[in-house]
Amino acid sequence: MGTTKQEGKNIYIIKRLIDIGLAVILASAAIFGIRTITKDFKDIDTKNKNDESIVSTSDKNKPSDASGIYVSEITDNEKIYSGSLIVVNDETEYKGNEDDLVSIYDIREKANADYYTVLDKDVKVRKEAAEALNNMLKAFNEETGHKDIQVDSGYRSVKYQQEIYDSTEDKDTVAKPGFSDYHTGYSVDLNVVDEEGNSLDFDGTGDYKWFAENGYKYGYVVRFPEDKTQQTGLDYRPWHFRYVGIPHAYYMTQNNLCLEEYVEKLKTYNYNDSHLELENFDGKKYEVYYYPKDTNGSADPEVTELDFTMLAVPSEKEYTITGNNTDGFIVTTLIDNSESVSENSDSKESKADSESSASE
Repeated sequence: MGTTKQEGKNIYIIKRLIDIGLAVILASAAIFGIRTITKDFKDIDTKNKNDESIVSTSDKNKPSDASGIYVSEITDNEKIYSGSLIVVNDETEYKGNEDDLVSIYDIREKANADYYTVLDKDVKVRKEAAEALNNMLKAFNEETGHKDIQVDSGYRSVKYQQEIYDSTEDKDTVAKPGFSDYHTGYSVDLNVVDEEGNSLDFDGTGDYKWFAENGYKYGYVVRFPEDKTQQTGLDYRPWHFRYVGIPHAYYMTQNNLCLEEYVEKLKTYNYNDSHLELENFDGKKYEVYYYPKDTNGSADPEVTELDFTMLAVPSEKEYTITGNNTDGFIVTTLIDNSESVSENSDSKESKADSESSASE
């Protein structure tokens, strides 16, 4: 049966009313979303204003404004066990892999570097750590004239660490297999050798104090500082350097933090709260925050743990992601790439932050 003209008109009116209703709903949702995003940004900005532990901040460079819009990035939870800020010690086992390991000897040969030596071709670290190490040793040579540094050790497999552990009489002087910082692939041991190749030991004094004082410029820190034995679980090892990356090495050095302390401190800078905004020694500005891994966001009660995390990251800025080896990720965003000579002023602010933290 055909539709009458009046019935057709009524149907048209009903359709138009439905269209208008849907448009109103969509518009309301969009307005609510914009208000929510704006509110979130204002909340982060307000918390940053009240956070006295942020280093080198300014009213013109708030974390929320500087990083812009955030988007979700699906990140495999296995990546929690990789990256330059993972903590491996007597209490935290290494669960990572051997990806991206390169021979320091090969890096040295490619750079045609004659200002240091390597024990053998089997001394390996992650690629970014190897390149930074080469730059650091070059700078040391240019400033001191020394060519007597030898890179003695780098990445160690669990199997190799087991051999060392078994052959060591005093077990307190060596890390347990699976719990060694060497497993990370971001650590190196430096040694001093004479012209005949004899070891003179690296004690971090004299000209060699340069590494502890300048390593941060290349992303390196002393992994086991003399005054942090309680936190690290190991005695002072002036020869053992750990690559943590820029700007983390600078912040750690200026605020006298070992890796355990720094990574724990970063947990107070959660994505949903205030972010750590800091200025590096070269004037570049960064924003750092912690993001816990998603453990169970499934509606299925049988799913006890997810294998990925919907990680919030800036959509228009350069950023890096590293795990902490336990429960989450650390996102570091470059928010201002302009360089300036600001080491002196920044050091004062960092020192003030350190003194404030010590008094808490």
